Amino acid sequence: MDASSRDDSAPLLRGYLPDDALVTQTSAHGFGHSVAAGLAEAPALEVAGNEWIWLIHDDSAPAPDALEQLLRAVEASPSVAIAGCKQLDADRPRHLLDVGLSMSRAGERLTMIEADELDQGQHDRRSDSFAVNSAGLLIRRDVFEALGGFDEALPGVGDDLDLCWRARLAGHRVVIVPAARMYHAPDAVKHFSGPMAARRSQVYLRLKHAPLLAVPFITLFAVLGGLGRFIAGLISKDPGHGAGQLIASLAAVLRPVSLIKSRRQAASTRKQRRGAVRALMTNPREVREHRRHLTARVEDEPVGVGSHSLAQTEASNPSGDDRDDFAELATTNRLSSAVGAIVAVLLTAGLSLLGLRHLIGAQALTGGALLPISDRAGTLWANATEWWQATGSGVAGAPDPFDRLLWLLGLTAAGAPNVAVVVLFFAAMPLAAFFAWLTLGAVTGSRGIRLLGAVLYGLAPSLQVALGQGRLSAVVVHLLLPLAALGIIRSIGGAPRRGQATLNHDDAAATARPGVAGTPSWTAAAGAALALAGLVSAAPALLWPAVAVIIIVALAAGRRAKALWWVPLPAIGVVAPLAVTATEDLRVLFADPSVPRAFDAAPLWQQALGFPVTLDTANGLPWLTDVAPGVPWLAIAAVLVALPVLLCAVFGSVAADRAGWTARGALAAAVVLLAASAGAQLVATGVDGAQTVTPFTGTFTSAVVLALLVAAAAGAGNLRFTSGQIESLGSASRARRLGVSAVAVLAGIAVVVAGAGWLVASGPYGAESQVQATIARSLPATAADRGVSPHETRTLVMTRRDGGSVEASLVSGSGSTLDSVSAVAEAGALYGPLFAAERRQDDDATTALRATVASIVSGQALDPRRDLAILGVDFVVLTNTDSSGDYTASLIDVVPSLAEIGRTDAGWLWRVEPAGAEEESGNFTSRVRVVDAQVNQEYLLDSNRARVTEQDVPAGDDGRRLVLAERADAGWQASFNGRPLRATTLEWAQAFELPAEAGTVTVSYHNPWALPIGIVQAVLAVIVILLVLPIRARRRNQLSEPRWRATDHAHSTDGPEPMAPDTTTRHGQEEST
Repeated sequence: MDASSRDDSAPLLRGYLPDDALVTQTSAHGFGHSVAAGLAEAPALEVAGNEWIWLIHDDSAPAPDALEQLLRAVEASPSVAIAGCKQLDADRPRHLLDVGLSMSRAGERLTMIEADELDQGQHDRRSDSFAVNSAGLLIRRDVFEALGGFDEALPGVGDDLDLCWRARLAGHRVVIVPAARMYHAPDAVKHFSGPMAARRSQVYLRLKHAPLLAVPFITLFAVLGGLGRFIAGLISKDPGHGAGQLIASLAAVLRPVSLIKSRRQAASTRKQRRGAVRALMTNPREVREHRRHLTARVEDEPVGVGSHSLAQTEASNPSGDDRDDFAELATTNRLSSAVGAIVAVLLTAGLSLLGLRHLIGAQALTGGALLPISDRAGTLWANATEWWQATGSGVAGAPDPFDRLLWLLGLTAAGAPNVAVVVLFFAAMPLAAFFAWLTLGAVTGSRGIRLLGAVLYGLAPSLQVALGQGRLSAVVVHLLLPLAALGIIRSIGGAPRRGQATLNHDDAAATARPGVAGTPSWTAAAGAALALAGLVSAAPALLWPAVAVIIIVALAAGRRAKALWWVPLPAIGVVAPLAVTATEDLRVLFADPSVPRAFDAAPLWQQALGFPVTLDTANGLPWLTDVAPGVPWLAIAAVLVALPVLLCAVFGSVAADRAGWTARGALAAAVVLLAASAGAQLVATGVDGAQTVTPFTGTFTSAVVLALLVAAAAGAGNLRFTSGQIESLGSASRARRLGVSAVAVLAGIAVVVAGAGWLVASGPYGAESQVQATIARSLPATAADRGVSPHETRTLVMTRRDGGSVEASLVSGSGSTLDSVSAVAEAGALYGPLFAAERRQDDDATTALRATVASIVSGQALDPRRDLAILGVDFVVLTNTDSSGDYTASLIDVVPSLAEIGRTDAGWLWRVEPAGAEEESGNFTSRVRVVDAQVNQEYLLDSNRARVTEQDVPAGDDGRRLVLAERADAGWQASFNGRPLRATTLEWAQAFELPAEAGTVTVSYHNPWALPIGIVQAVLAVIVILLVLPIRARRRNQLSEPRWRATDHAHSTDGPEPMAPDTTTRHGQEEST
């Protein structure tokens, strides 16, 4: 049978077989299908005795006397219906593959042969066996036809187990004939015999032969077992195998039609009870012992001793390297290497303390794009997960991913998140230097280069500007970039091996650990994915260039990038909620998670030098202006900082070695990032007064700086010489040596200039500090207490600007916080095409707020209580405390419904006085309340972020409504005594028609995307955590026997052995019979 081979199998068969031999073709649907097609073409012989069928695979070769030995065995025992051959490795004829087959109680196919076991006749006394291998299987034709042949639902591994299982239950004997030898190439067709096929067969066989009542339970445990194998694969840093096991489990249970047919086939021939074959199965204790021996055998296998196959196996199946993926020191002397890290950290830490000395002792920080963050973990988590944003009058939209980082930051500070922010500001420079030192260690072994690069990155102008302007998200990006780069480099095995120069290429590859010398690392890939997810959380606009860079690196790395391809998935999962919102407004995917602050973006050439905001190149430096007025010292300083890095990067890019490839890749990444920065400046994402705001260029500039430092480190490695090399160069290379010295001097000057620029940052430099110390609560204590009370009232905060305009905002809780800032809300202030945004007209809620503020500061004694009640406002704050504030306060004092409390640390404070029923209760309003038909207040409800949980409401008049101080949205739902309430509105606010009788009210907000996206994010988070966890190698070895066979074959160090007798030849790329 020629099973649709794509070569000359059919002509070869006709040429070597006798003329009367039948050679036919069939489709490639597995061994059983080919056998059935062949028998259909070969009618039964009219003979006195039994007719026998001998089956041979296209990847097997029988010994010359194999058939003779089989026939002798069946003639001696007429009860035998199936006889099988001893299977030997065709490439290593002395090595056993199986001598009969067994099966565990769980349905796993077993050979019970030790790893690398030699054939010494130790199993030649075996006779009755649970099953035999289909390669060389001899079976009576009448039995084969009575059993219905092979089950075509099992197209590969497992079909022989099933056939022999059914034969035994039909009352026939199955024996192994050790004297009959079959030389077999194991697992030649991976689709039919790989680990996935083995798992699919295992589950399917259990379902097929189990009692009917047990099928549902086996199905459940098979799915759970597949999930467990998937998790084990993640932990063992072999997610491909784990995913294959889960898919195979699902594939086996999701074939109900085939399973019903197979069970009917088995039941039609069964003459004995199912338990009759139990004695021939291998008990669990023996299975565990067998696996223990296999584990010990492979763990004792020598690594890298004259074997190149092991390196190939590691390259194609990357795994983590215990605990060293990110802690590896890429130098020979760890102690001396660590000294460089200590120097870089101490130097940058000292400069950080000097530059931020005015923030020492601060409880919280504010200014520029920074606000304090909520001091309650519950509030942080709610802002990070809920799909209704509490900013202003509320807005529907996905939460900012950055809020989850703030929540994690709060957890690390043991309930003091603002203190954690203060500490992070002081630690940003030394942490950036240390992380850059780690990353550069994966590129170069030079301690001096790593030290200079680390200091330059720790003092990068992009970080200085981010600290000065209070851009916390940009600071986080700057810290995470080196970790992401390190993970990407090591995920493709891009880090050099320690002492690699002393080994030849084969030995270096064979002994390399994952992440080093071309051996990929899943742990590093998981770390890169985690860091990239954090990057995208802090700067969503970085997702697109990051994906582009990863694709470029993956294409260049080829097969070594197997672990790299999935790195962007967690980052994509992080922005998935924003992507749902982006279907209406794409600018959400570019908005920074901070207070919108306009800035003057630097041109690309200045960003390439490391400066994110426009540098006034004509301006001088304060300490040199008097010495040499008119000299553009600032431009000179900028060039001095960047010049040594650019020179080394360009020099490295022209090298032809591994460092050259690294430098070229880093430069390509820098170009992509600069292009992305230019494109991002075309996208407006919010408004700051009369100006539109674009994504901050500092995040892109930090990435460009890191890419250039990586390229420079790779290039500078080629500039170093040993003393012997310097002597051999002679005077002819004196110019080159002088050039190297000049670069070193410039690098030292760059460090000095960068540090000096931080200490005396001037206006043109763009790093002047706008951040000031403050307290976590931005509202007066009285208003803040009401804001966090069960009534959740808001505070109307007003500020009179220059020119007489009044800026107002609604503040919830204890004050404005960074975690309550919403990219969705900020981007909602704009509309129109992505690159041609226009300011959106005020909606009804904003119009109502403007009208209310106008009536309060008009000085006309208008009563704004009705509007303030709908807004949920209980207090009014005027932040101005100067003379303009006194004038505005005098206008507010004449408003009859506002009672002045006086000056506070946050400004002037007024309380809205209740009237009527409100005066009796002592409370003016709440976030959720009941009003009658005339919009008079009846009852105030307690709530949590406008949600109400089963709260009793007394009886009232007809026509009353349940009113929320939130914008109307279809996501709001309410029920009364378990019955849904009809949604309506009160002007712009969400409301529900409420019956007159007493009852229990529940209010909630639902978004259909929240649950599925949350599940996807949770799954991705679990996968990343399991992959990034370091484990001992012994834990990774708990695999099935088919996996051990492949591993053992790949690890073999045996020399060439004589081939088996060439009685048949394997041809074709599909199985033939």
